[in-house]
Amino acid sequence: MSGMIAADPGPVVLIVNPNAGRMTEQVRSDVIASLRARLKVEVFATTARDTGITIAQEAVEAGRRLVVAFGGDGHVNEVANGLAGTDSVLGVVPGGTMNVFARALGLPLDPFDAIEHLMRAMDRAPRTVPLGQMDERYFTFSAGCGFDAEAAERVERYVPNKRRFGELFFFWSAFRVLAGSHRHRSPTLTLTGPFGTERVAMAIASNAGPYAYLMDRPINVAPEVRLDGGIDVFGLRTMRIEAFPAYAWRAAISGDLIHHADVFYAPDLDGFELRGDRPFSRHVDGEPLPPRSAARFRVVHDILKVQV
Repeated sequence: MSGMIAADPGPVVLIVNPNAGRMTEQVRSDVIASLRARLKVEVFATTARDTGITIAQEAVEAGRRLVVAFGGDGHVNEVANGLAGTDSVLGVVPGGTMNVFARALGLPLDPFDAIEHLMRAMDRAPRTVPLGQMDERYFTFSAGCGFDAEAAERVERYVPNKRRFGELFFFWSAFRVLAGSHRHRSPTLTLTGPFGTERVAMAIASNAGPYAYLMDRPINVAPEVRLDGGIDVFGLRTMRIEAFPAYAWRAAISGDLIHHADVFYAPDLDGFELRGDRPFSRHVDGEPLPPRSAARFRVVHDILKVQV
């Protein structure tokens, strides 16, 4: 099943996250109707965490050539995990708060523009991209351990605030986690890789970038990362709450956070390992995962077909 999707891709599976972003039910209905006006579409909605993986896997087993994820980064992550390593192709209609992977692919952020882009793209061969992998779970742009994973957990616990305040709520949650705990301020994690060994308080692996957006301004923690390269690792050796404004300024404004004295950064790696003094929180593309006391990261090349 190689080459172009072609003018008639057969039945297309659309997997919708009904809780994504700040879109109204009317907009979601209009997006579905727009796709159905152009293609034969089978619509499925996720009902719980990770159901997007199962739905995507079932679409592959049914021989569906094109599977479209309509939602945010966590939703796209689930669908990508269900399609990785198969000949089925991922299409993305952005519907989330930040839509980092869609931006990395150069896709329009307006869902209706994204549909028009997808229809034109079906005359082209899909792009095959690598994914990062933390243990058994793939990530499309980042995976975090420790502090930022706890911030992601807090965001997911307060979905109404996430919808209302969008990107701002993630950064507010990060500040609240740091301000409310002394655990994150000293190194409790050990990174091991080609760079040797480093003790850090938190770590982020990046497969693409930026890490996030704030008011459409990119937040860069891995400025050298590129989608077709290896994975970059960013760590904070210590997390000083008094330095939080400097971290934010360097990540969002000056773009030189990796040169801060508290930061460890290693780009373009094939892989590395992380161990904790105690079990640590984890996330992939903003989706919380169960805590573990160790994690292994690697880049997996040519693993996902994307219609861009």
